[in-house]
Amino acid sequence: MTTKGATMVHHTGARAGTGTAAGTGADAAMTLPLPAVHLRRPLLADEFFLLAQDPVTGRPRLPDRAVGFGLAAALLVDLVDAGALRVRDGRLWLAARHVPVDALGGWTLRWMAAEPGYRRVGTWLALLAPGAHQQVARRLVAAGVVRPRTVRRLLTTAVRQVPVDANRAAWAWARLTVRLQRGEPLPDLEARLAGLCLATALDDALLAGLPAAARRHLHRETAGRLPAEVGELFTIARNRLDGASHRRRGPGRR
Repeated sequence: MTTKGATMVHHTGARAGTGTAAGTGADAAMTLPLPAVHLRRPLLADEFFLLAQDPVTGRPRLPDRAVGFGLAAALLVDLVDAGALRVRDGRLWLAARHVPVDALGGWTLRWMAAEPGYRRVGTWLALLAPGAHQQVARRLVAAGVVRPRTVRRLLTTAVRQVPVDANRAAWAWARLTVRLQRGEPLPDLEARLAGLCLATALDDALLAGLPAAARRHLHRETAGRLPAEVGELFTIARNRLDGASHRRRGPGRR
């Protein structure tokens, strides 16, 4: 996917916010002027967003909390892959002075730069998770990949992000399941998606109907192909989610 409207973040120019990490500090960081650049690489957060919901109806395949933490981890991994962040011993570090990222990535980096007292991966996962679905949805709506649709229930309504092209939305799921069934190596993006499936318990749905060898292959590929920093992020996300509890609760209600 081509991501437009990207920004160039200058870390050392970030001004610390006057509020807390959960509020006004983020608003202060957003005021920095940033020129636009263009990215031409798929973003893990976008692909996981589509993977974690039905490609036709937009109904989530996971509980809301698992989706939020999965997307938060994906947003951080996108910044690690861009060279903007480093992960070491459970902490995050701003790594480069000038890094081309999209608008959401730039917002995240400016928030982090404005809150230098917050370094732990688990802290940033918890801060990003509640709004991650909405933020990534906005990016995909702007790109024409999904469109919001209001779904009525007995007493309430909810908004789902329905894919514009069901085939495009189902493509990542199809790539993963075919490679896992055939025992083929997973390319970098698919290995990261597989790692997120394990972290969020989406692997149960992904592997449904596949032979037991597919699960073994999934574990081998994620163990062997994920960079150490990415693997550390996913492990922390999985620990934060408490896998046993969110596996029992089933899909979310959006």
